[in-house]
Order: sequence, then C-alpha cells, then structure tokens
Amino acid sequence: MSDPSKVFALSKVFHERARLGIMTVLSTTDDEIEFNEMIQLLKLTKGNLAMHITKLEEAGYVEVSKSFVGKIPRTTYKATPMGRRDFSAYIAVLEDIIASTRNN
Repeated sequence: MSDPSKVFALSKVFHERARLGIMTVLSTTDDEIEFNEMIQLLKLTKGNLAMHITKLEEAGYVEVSKSFVGKIPRTTYKATPMGRRDFSAYIAVLEDIIASTRNN
C-alpha cells in the first residue's frame, strides 16, 4: 500500500459491518426502506437494527420516519444528503486502499 495511514481515514461510523450494510442499502435507492424490509435484507434482529440506525441517525446520516398505516406502525429509513456524501467518500477511500493493495 502506498500510504498505509489511509486506513485511518475510514469513518468509524460506517466501518461497522451492520452500519456498512444499512448505508449500502440506503445509498442504492432514493426511496425509503421499511423496517421489516431492512431486517430481511440484512438478516439483523430488530434490536440490532434499531441500535445501528440510532448511531447513523445521531451522526446525521439517516432520516427516520414513523407513521401509522391504519393502526399499524410504520418506520422507514432514508439516507440524508450528508449521509450519501460521506458514505461515498468512505467508499472512495476504501476503493483506493483496495486498489493500492492489488497493485503490489
């Protein structure tokens, strides 16, 4: 690797496996993703998803919307513009690290 210190540029918020998955899902669509759909896609428990979403929400990367459809609660998630921008930057650093590793 040409500059091993690049690994320290990786965001600790995104660099957790579940949060990486959440942001990957949210960054691939402009639509909101429902709670149950996210659980099915990522194979997370309800509590685990809620904990990681909270971290991302506190960082300003995810918007959480709660509503009711009839009497049934509905929770959806959407990446914020800042979340998309910072996640894209995170992926760029990761890609650079991977590319420099493959070139050796």
